[in-house]
Amino acid sequence: MRKTKARITLSFIILSTMLSFTSCEQKVTEKALESEQADSLSLEKEIELRLREYENSLQNGDSIALGNMYTEDAEIIPSTVGRKNIIKVFGSMIRDSITGSSFKTTKLWGNDQLLVEDGTGTWFHTNGTVVGSGRYLLVWKKDDGKWKILRDTWFPDKKK
Repeated sequence: MRKTKARITLSFIILSTMLSFTSCEQKVTEKALESEQADSLSLEKEIELRLREYENSLQNGDSIALGNMYTEDAEIIPSTVGRKNIIKVFGSMIRDSITGSSFKTTKLWGNDQLLVEDGTGTWFHTNGTVVGSGRYLLVWKKDDGKWKILRDTWFPDKKK
């Protein structure tokens, strides 16, 4: 009878310990998920602010500010490599009166050092005429504490 009570007691202790660990693990997982969601919202807000900065710099005709939103070794795929060349491209666009843009993030994933943004956008002439619209893909990299564009590519909408 003593052996039976001892076995029951031991079984109860083992079961209680297992339930306790399972409960702790679930709480840790829930906290990690909440933390990831908070971090994700913070990153989305940071990128949203950078997009508005981009639009404002273009509207102000500031090719230098636009270029500085890119890393030194950035690429606009398929043909523009390096910040200096990117500044020249923006200067040309501005001289062609393309000073309006509107961008919207549709997906964002990554971590606190590297993000990939999928979005839609439209480019406008100064007079409001739409120059082009489509999808874009940006790779953002944290550079000296600030999000900068490492890779940029554009996929124009198909003409109807």
